[in-house]
Amino acid sequence: MNVSLKNLGLLPIVGLLALGLLNACNPPAEQEQQSPIVAAEEAVMVQHDSLMAQMDNLMAMREKLKATDPKAAAPYLRGLQAADNAMMSWMHAYQAPDSTTADAQRLAYFQQQQQILAKVAQQQKSSLDSAQTFLQQAAK
Repeated sequence: MNVSLKNLGLLPIVGLLALGLLNACNPPAEQEQQSPIVAAEEAVMVQHDSLMAQMDNLMAMREKLKATDPKAAAPYLRGLQAADNAMMSWMHAYQAPDSTTADAQRLAYFQQQQQILAKVAQQQKSSLDSAQTFLQQAAK
């Protein structure tokens, strides 16, 4: 067989492409139907990630408030701090059950965590909205 070095360089690329096509045609069974427990846990993590993305906004809003009248801004600063504390408390308390825990208990835990995070999200949104309204009124 007469194979040039140029053709050998393409062999790994062609192999990876073929492997990718095979995997795309035959997805693993686990991906086709996700268990309710896995879906619930992933939903918790998506909520967590979304709330963590807002933490930068909380910090930026605090800095803006500190540049205004300290007395007038104090309630809004406390609200932002309370939202931050709620998130930190949740993160410290969160302990995903291990795979040996009964499925019903695991599902219930993740559903409970989703509810807690929904309250944290509402607290974050409310404190940010209130602070933004204050800043807009203070600018007038």
